[in-house]
Amino acid sequence: MRIEFAEPGLSLIETDEAGSTRLPVAVIKSARRKLTVLRAAIDDRSLRNWKSLHYEKLRGDREGQRSIRLNDQYRMVFEMDEETEPQTITILKIEDYH
Repeated sequence: MRIEFAEPGLSLIETDEAGSTRLPVAVIKSARRKLTVLRAAIDDRSLRNWKSLHYEKLRGDREGQRSIRLNDQYRMVFEMDEETEPQTITILKIEDYH
């Protein structure tokens, strides 16, 4: 899958300037690993089958968004465009769910 970022600041997690995102180091490392997994995924089913991602489709006012767990506290929220080839994931935010 192709990865895009909704905000330019989010793309910093893949660079040496990741510290400027003010996210904990463990979250940055986890986000980098998960981005590798997302890029390797073929489709939605691939993500569902990877149980350690804790992949879920969000509901309510977040209809159309999906998320994966980075650690016990943080999740990566994204939207998936299944009409493009390859499918495109737009990372919306990394947030503290608690």
